[in-house]
Amino acid sequence: MANVDKSTRNKLKKRRFYKRKGFWLTLILLGLVSAGVGYVFLEQYTRPYRERAYTYDLERINEVEIPSIIYDRHGKEIGRHFEQNRSPIPIKDVPKIFIEALKAGEDQRFETHKGVDYLGIGRAVYLNWKAGEETQGASTITQQLAKNAYDLVNESKRRDEPQFKRKIVEAFLAMRIEKRYTKQQILDFYVNRVLFGSGYYGIRSASLGYFGKEPKDLNALESAAIVGTIKSPTWCSPINHPERNRASRNLVLGRMAEAGTITNREAARLQGETLKLNPKPLARNTTHLYERVMDEIERELGEDALMAGGYKIYTSIDAGVQSAMEAKLSERLVTAEARNGYANQKRADFKKAKAANPENPGKAEYLQGAGLMIDHTTGEVLAHVGGRDYVDVPYDVIELGRRPLGTAFLPFVYAAGLERNLTAATVVEDEWMDNRSVMVGGREGVLGEWGMEVAMPKNEGRITARRALEASKIAASVRFAGMAGLENVVKTAEAFGLPMKDVEILPRLATGFESASLKEATRAISAFARGGETAPLKMTYVDRVVDIKGTTRYQRKIEMPTRLRPMGEDTAYIVHDMMRGSMEHGNTAGLSDMLIERPFSGAGKTGTTSDFSDNWFLGYNGKVACGIWIGFLQPGKSIYEGAFSRDLAMPVWAEAMNAASENFGGKVISQPENLVELKICSVTGQRATPYCYVTVHDTATSTPRTRSSEVTELFRKGTDNLPFCQEHSGGSPVASGSAAVGLAALAVIDTTPVRSKTPVLLGEDPYFTEQVMMEGATRAVPRTRTNVLDSFDLGDKEEPMKLPWPKRLEISPDY
Repeated sequence: MANVDKSTRNKLKKRRFYKRKGFWLTLILLGLVSAGVGYVFLEQYTRPYRERAYTYDLERINEVEIPSIIYDRHGKEIGRHFEQNRSPIPIKDVPKIFIEALKAGEDQRFETHKGVDYLGIGRAVYLNWKAGEETQGASTITQQLAKNAYDLVNESKRRDEPQFKRKIVEAFLAMRIEKRYTKQQILDFYVNRVLFGSGYYGIRSASLGYFGKEPKDLNALESAAIVGTIKSPTWCSPINHPERNRASRNLVLGRMAEAGTITNREAARLQGETLKLNPKPLARNTTHLYERVMDEIERELGEDALMAGGYKIYTSIDAGVQSAMEAKLSERLVTAEARNGYANQKRADFKKAKAANPENPGKAEYLQGAGLMIDHTTGEVLAHVGGRDYVDVPYDVIELGRRPLGTAFLPFVYAAGLERNLTAATVVEDEWMDNRSVMVGGREGVLGEWGMEVAMPKNEGRITARRALEASKIAASVRFAGMAGLENVVKTAEAFGLPMKDVEILPRLATGFESASLKEATRAISAFARGGETAPLKMTYVDRVVDIKGTTRYQRKIEMPTRLRPMGEDTAYIVHDMMRGSMEHGNTAGLSDMLIERPFSGAGKTGTTSDFSDNWFLGYNGKVACGIWIGFLQPGKSIYEGAFSRDLAMPVWAEAMNAASENFGGKVISQPENLVELKICSVTGQRATPYCYVTVHDTATSTPRTRSSEVTELFRKGTDNLPFCQEHSGGSPVASGSAAVGLAALAVIDTTPVRSKTPVLLGEDPYFTEQVMMEGATRAVPRTRTNVLDSFDLGDKEEPMKLPWPKRLEISPDY
């Protein structure tokens, strides 16, 4: 018996401790205590985040974006910018296949959890531990909605807190959302808010942006491709990163097969297919100007700088100038389209076609126009009209386009010549030129004279360079370019910042055959107002950006701008003066009457191409430079025969300059001190004499009239040593060794011809053939007697006296 008891005691001693009742009771008690302590600790630790989650207003969950306001330089609102390209639709218009793809890719237990998927969290922790890096996420659709709707990421950054603390807030907020809204409402909020890559917010924006179709028409492959962008919208876009999107979309297709939405065979087939894109993105409520403003902000602050919205963007734009330019440009384009025989597409017709068939209205190929005005001291943009209608044609002509300059290129041709010691008095032939030597608009016939912008252009024979530029002569300008050297013309144009690299050195380049952008041309023309240096290379739109709290996020720095100096100040002023002459008696005559700034110290130049496909007007005053372009984006299309820039582009330029005159007018462009004035003969370009006259036709009386050909011309010192006019003086070259001194030889004598101060004549003049011009007189002193030459004197209309022919003069050989 004793042995039995001893054996029993030994068995009890050998019983394992974990088989004892006391052990489990103790373990359970410790577990409960630990759980209680853990709960209290967790409750205390998470309380601030739970309380934070209750501060968010659930009524605002569907407010998608606060617009940023764009102001002009005077504080006037000129537009509103929405960063996010979206178009919300009701959840009933979203196809079931997309919803199933979304659940499979982002939240497989969406229908059963209460905002947080604890199984998903555990699975993600295990897979991330196994991979040694973060490869899985566990955020539910509701958590993602909370993060996006209340911008929790940026808030966390401002608080400088780690990601896991933001996740805690996100989880509590998701549970609040689940209690407040139904699953269908949550899906509605989500699919209309989330970013699906390439700037597409919401399912409709993405569906149209990637596939050109409404969401209801999406198939399984397209739905998976869109869902595949969610985890990394920037790097998984099917447009920008098709291979990465392929990998993510195939993962979604695999999960759809696991969920039973599609079969394994169907998933395998779709995973091997090539995704077909057909982008037809939503037209955003924006303009070419807003795009440039946003581009500048992105360069300075980053791509997502304005994502939160609510910013105040102060720009350099002058709303008055912008509005005037837009309105006048639209008016002139409509006028061009209304012309009898206009053969191109009209904007009004395209709009009708678009209204009748929104899905397929055809291409918008109607007449376009653009305008740019800059402060040529600071480089600030005052007006930017990049096209006629952003909705139809978002292509920005100013930023992206280049078109042939036509006759707007001529000032740069003459600057090249003046820089190489030709002068405004250099004589060129204004006669018809064989087009085979230029080959503009064909290979045969004569070179046209479209630059004068008149229906019946006439040649004037020998003319000065000034007259050639004033009248915008084509043949004469080609000859002048030849005198300057075509290589020199190209080098000078490049120095102005015009794109002339690798151009063919042919005479046609003098006619403005090569292309330039409106930005390049406007900057280049400003050099004539600035003493030979251009406006800054960098043009700016944004002055400062202020966030919703009033903090200045960006302020433009005032720096010394980089400019080009293609010519000296003397050349700049002479060409400027030649263009001013065009406003009085050249092809821009009448421009002064259009301008309200009086006196107007600036100038401008028309620009028309040989085929009338492009119209330009480039000009400036003492503070601003402005360029206007009208034409087609498609090459080879003529506006209409005889489409001149003085009729289409020049009025737009004048209207814009008038709008700018109050704030940017009045500055005088001063003449440099190293220029001298000389009186020359306008016929020969040589120094004037008292005998320099030309005969002109008096249209009022239909009779010839004589007038002085003396004009005042500007010369750079060193280029003013001219001979006296030989054509009207009767002088001729003197034979070598002759004792006689001809009038032409007086060119080497630094003197001034003697002019009578009073009408005095020594010696007999029976026929009163000589008339002496007094210094400063504008016409001849009237005579009081009649002679045989009075029939050519139109000062006072008199009956001519008929006199017999004089007898033959005989000279005796004795003398």
